[in-house]
Amino acid sequence: MLDNLTPKQSVEKLAKSDLAAGCEKARELVAMCPSDEDAAAILRDVVGRYARTAPPPRPPRDIPPVIPKAHDLIAAGKVEEAEILLREHLKSNRHDPPAMHLMAEIAAHWDCREDAERILTHAARIHAHSADAWAALGITLHRIACAKDYGGFVEEAIVALDEAIKLEPDHVDALGYKSAILVQIRRLPEARQVYEELLSANPFAPYWVHYAHLLKTVGEFGASVAAYRTAVAIEPRNEAGWWGIANLKVARFFPEDIRLMEEVLKDPSLVDEQRVEINFALAKAYDQSKNYERAAGCLEIANRLRNKLNPPKIVDGQGCAAKAVFTPELIKDRNGWGDPTPDPIFIVGMPRAGSTLVEQILASHPLIEGTEELFGMLQICNELATVHPFDHPQHLAIGMDAEEARRAGARYLDITRRYRATNRPFFTDKNPANWLCTGLIHTILPNAKIVDVRRDPMDCCFANYSQHFEGGAEFTYSQTLLGRYYTDYVQLMRHFEEVLPGRIHRVLHDDLVDNFEHEVERLLDYIGVPFDDACLRFYETERAVHTPSSEQVRQPINRSGFGRWRNYEPWLAELKNSLGEMVADWRR
Repeated sequence: MLDNLTPKQSVEKLAKSDLAAGCEKARELVAMCPSDEDAAAILRDVVGRYARTAPPPRPPRDIPPVIPKAHDLIAAGKVEEAEILLREHLKSNRHDPPAMHLMAEIAAHWDCREDAERILTHAARIHAHSADAWAALGITLHRIACAKDYGGFVEEAIVALDEAIKLEPDHVDALGYKSAILVQIRRLPEARQVYEELLSANPFAPYWVHYAHLLKTVGEFGASVAAYRTAVAIEPRNEAGWWGIANLKVARFFPEDIRLMEEVLKDPSLVDEQRVEINFALAKAYDQSKNYERAAGCLEIANRLRNKLNPPKIVDGQGCAAKAVFTPELIKDRNGWGDPTPDPIFIVGMPRAGSTLVEQILASHPLIEGTEELFGMLQICNELATVHPFDHPQHLAIGMDAEEARRAGARYLDITRRYRATNRPFFTDKNPANWLCTGLIHTILPNAKIVDVRRDPMDCCFANYSQHFEGGAEFTYSQTLLGRYYTDYVQLMRHFEEVLPGRIHRVLHDDLVDNFEHEVERLLDYIGVPFDDACLRFYETERAVHTPSSEQVRQPINRSGFGRWRNYEPWLAELKNSLGEMVADWRR
């Protein structure tokens, strides 16, 4: 009987009659025990067999050469040249959908919303029976919505993609883009359903990676490991799949994984973007086997390549700039400026310092909504920079008057309102880089709370150095820049604690772990909300978490990760030298 078979035998028996069902059974085994070597081997074998029998991916749709050329011109800021090129193309290809959609994007670029809508409506009417045209329309609407903040365009994008799916139920672009939009706007149950529809017809490695990301976000970590392992079983060169496994603490790497990654890295056709993530993953594999020298070597390669691909651009001297601008006299003169709304709680500091944990604690309180990492303050900076000098975020506040400060505060609240899903009076903004805008936050939102989450510099900087981020955070791929960035951050926070005593609440990660209830009480008292026991049981709070710390915040408080850098001390001299006195003097 089936019940008397070993897991491997049960999968093999099922796979003989239905290979796809065998793959699903193998994924269930990995999901139940993601650190089991035999389960991983079974999945790799069955999925590998299935991949060899699956039809190839649908070839890319033909696009006129003028379209990518116009895209490149727009990306380079040569919008007028792109428009001339497209108009010439449309003379002989009057109703070409990609060209019409790009013309709509150009109209939106010039803030001609009515023209953009007219072009898109016309394109939809002409190509009403083309799934490809509807999919392209949905993608265009979403791009315009992201670029211009046009209300309603995101929902219209989903409607257009649905039209494509109605005409062609397994349309790859429409399903893939719709799922990505639904994740972006936090409609995760719907996104999951669309991903599953996509994978049933198009079981290819990149889609399994995206699905794994979603499973991780909603806390299904075992299933996420199984999805990542499916991706690398289909395509061992899939760098995102390997890094996805590495980025989940419930997963383990096994000797066969190391062999496969080492073999892939020998392939001369592998591009540097792939080598970066695979080396980060291989470093994690060697770390798990306590081969710290090999792990350090992989980290050095990964960070060096990442620096070459994306040269870091950071602005030093934030602490000095703040001291020069935010003097006690300026602060006194601007007392009462800004929007008085007290709703925002800014959680600032270094990445990997514990900010996700602090947010999860606060989001467990019935009066506080956790809205994760928002980019509203960055958008405010960009908007202000069009009329004020912008060497440092602090400088944006120099030329403002009281009315402009009020408008900027109200603008931030308007930008972030779309991310709020409840009527709770307070909400968090957990973008760590907001520490750069501390003075601006105080100027435009004087009653907002600012929580500085700080962690031991060697622990914090090494955690960043060994982490691959999806985008941004370029300073984390250099030990020297990490030390300078950390020092700059602490010096700026010290300045504001001196000129605005009591304005910023500091949470030391070590103290939070070692004296948890007391630190939570202090934090809630600063926010101005009553103590609630739910904050102590933060790991029971069900909410989507999109950061690398999604696993940690679903576990009780613990000291995992403390002192991990010491295993790598022989290879961290550059970091220590860059931090200097801050290694010992970081708490004050």
